Amino acid sequence: MDSDRSSIIIKNLNEKHLNTLVALVVANTKNGSTPTQINARKITANTLTISYVECEGTMCALNSVDISFNPPIKSADDAIDRIVTDGKIAMEAQCMRLVTEPLPLLILTVTAALGYATLALGEDGLQSAIESLPPVGQTIISTIFGSYFFGVVRASFYFAIVAHAAEAIYIAIMLRKRASLGCLTCLKWFALICCVGYPLTKKAMLYTNKPREDKLD
Repeated sequence: MDSDRSSIIIKNLNEKHLNTLVALVVANTKNGSTPTQINARKITANTLTISYVECEGTMCALNSVDISFNPPIKSADDAIDRIVTDGKIAMEAQCMRLVTEPLPLLILTVTAALGYATLALGEDGLQSAIESLPPVGQTIISTIFGSYFFGVVRASFYFAIVAHAAEAIYIAIMLRKRASLGCLTCLKWFALICCVGYPLTKKAMLYTNKPREDKLD
């Protein structure tokens, strides 16, 4: 791949496929931070080098990651399609995040508990469950919530459902519109965000933000 063709590919990636570059960086850096100022720097038949800024607290550093192509890219004409395809694979919704990441697991557990109390136990069943608690537990609930505990539980459950659904609809539309993901992938993201909301919304937003001045919003 000659230098002129490489320069054209790099320019195309940075101007039109920032979401793809974001996905590739996130998939190949497992430190949990949010990368910014992402730019493709160099491409060969075997690797794509992407630079990005990584911040921890108030300290930021310029890093880079090499994305390997296996098998190698056969020609410059196929490079963009190959990279975009790899990026879409990296944007796939991963159901295991619900149980392998602490915050999604916590939110899923709490939402399930609120749903069980609201839909299965009801007010009388929840009151019976409270009465079976040790006296200190009953005192804490009575002091904080008084006679409104079931109302708070029910309102919290329905608020979570509505909020998660609203986030999921927005993200699914944005992934389809801005990241050009397939309907099935968008539906998977919709289902996951309906379950836990913000933690996965934050991850999906990385793929939907529009670039501005070569920076991730």
